[in-house]
Amino acid sequence: MSLKSIDIEVCGRFIRVNCPDGNSSDLYYIADILSKRLEDLKEKTGVSNIEQLIFITALNICYELELEKEKSVHCVKHLKSRMLTLNKMMDTALMKE
Repeated sequence: MSLKSIDIEVCGRFIRVNCPDGNSSDLYYIADILSKRLEDLKEKTGVSNIEQLIFITALNICYELELEKEKSVHCVKHLKSRMLTLNKMMDTALMKE
């Protein structure tokens, strides 16, 4: 897949990034989400230093990602347990025939 350079805007600042062809609309969308999160944090905290806002936002995003990973692991464990139970039930039903 080839890459193309695009300019994205985050909090009024432009940055050129490489993006796989066909994914630029996704990147613009994500950049908009990031901008909104930074602006919200700026309003909530009164912090105007963009670097500090970026670090705080990055920490928040990493924390949210870890929570989602934990949820995902829990769901996989639950599904495996349910599948094992279903397999046992099917084995029992097949043995009765």
